[in-house]
Amino acid sequence: MTRSYTQKDNQAHAFTLIELLVVIAIIAILAAILFPVFSRARENARRASCQSNLKQMALSLKQYIQDYDERYPNLSTGAGAPGPYGWVDTMQPYIKSMQIVQCPSDTTEPGTGAGAAGYTDYYINAALGNTGTATSPVYNVGGISEAAIENSSLTILLADGSGASAYSTARYRGNGYTVEGATAVTAPGYGPVGGGLVTSGSIYQKHLEGFNLAFVDGHVKWSKTDAGSVKGRIYNARTPFATSQNSPTFATSDGAANS
Repeated sequence: MTRSYTQKDNQAHAFTLIELLVVIAIIAILAAILFPVFSRARENARRASCQSNLKQMALSLKQYIQDYDERYPNLSTGAGAPGPYGWVDTMQPYIKSMQIVQCPSDTTEPGTGAGAAGYTDYYINAALGNTGTATSPVYNVGGISEAAIENSSLTILLADGSGASAYSTARYRGNGYTVEGATAVTAPGYGPVGGGLVTSGSIYQKHLEGFNLAFVDGHVKWSKTDAGSVKGRIYNARTPFATSQNSPTFATSDGAANS
């Protein structure tokens, strides 16, 4: 005999309001747990892409100095400077890509010209170049010799900057004391006499509470920032190696060339 369908049977197969609320609560808890994990995974991928950019630029600079008497690019400034406009333009025959000079974690729109903000998201160590002074910039003199760098594995070559900075043109550079690019670094304006930790304005915390650095010897690393106004154990260009020891530094020699 066929069993008849009743309303009671229908009620037995339906979810109660309490059951639905429990399921929704479980989904919400799982989402709260997993979304930060997914976000961190995406940022890890961006950090790796940024490190790849820095590695390619570091290798390109190595190629450049091999072609130009083992000297770094000139960091000349001023409206009267002949082309290329800055070090990023100088490196284009070796980089052959504008995408490489844009950090994937920087949401600023790229600048449309070499003199525009956002042209690059990375800055070069100003102590490697030859800028002259703000009133007397030099244009056709190369940067310092690679052989003059005393601690290539600790001396910063390139670092995370900000595409939103007014100075993030093709001339973008920093020295651990200030980050700038529109005006020349007035020699010997590489920070306070005696040196010290970099100022907070020189560090851009862009990747998981840290930032990427490329060094003169070609290696790239991520560095975690410290809390407070001074971020990271990074030393400016006037700091003797006896002070900075095994920490990253903008100094190219033990105080002599940067004093």
